Amino acid sequence: MIVGISSMSINDLEFLHGAAFLRLLKGTPHISISYLSSIHPSLYLVKNTNQESAVLFKVSRKPTSSWSFSFSSQEEIALTIFHQTYPDVKVFIVLICHRDGICCLSEEQLWTIINPSEGLAKQRISVKREIRGSYYVKGTGRVPLERTIPQNNWPHVILSALNNL
Repeated sequence: MIVGISSMSINDLEFLHGAAFLRLLKGTPHISISYLSSIHPSLYLVKNTNQESAVLFKVSRKPTSSWSFSFSSQEEIALTIFHQTYPDVKVFIVLICHRDGICCLSEEQLWTIINPSEGLAKQRISVKREIRGSYYVKGTGRVPLERTIPQNNWPHVILSALNNL
């Protein structure tokens, strides 16, 4: 039995994380993925020969737009520990909107729509998408992200970060 896997059935979280990784792997064959479960169960380090980035998956099981995502104290602590351990690595927040698609924000983008003085824990963001449209992201107090996120942004945004030296 693999450590951390309690049964052979695939749960929704594993299924949706796997779908996100499959899109990433289709984008480039030369990456490695490390599971950072000692920091947080939804945090991964993605590396290629040039660079590394981290992804923190958030999942909404709501089948249709709009999707709501809240942040926990465990995620806030995990990001703090991650930044202490990997101070030069960029973090992306990967918002898996059930089976609709994936909306990926850099951590810098996240901090523009939430209140940094309140920390991350218990803050909420919402994501909505019209049919054939891009993702609209709003943070605490309904502060909108400065631009929409194209539905095909994932995995291109992480691959671009990995290829920048």
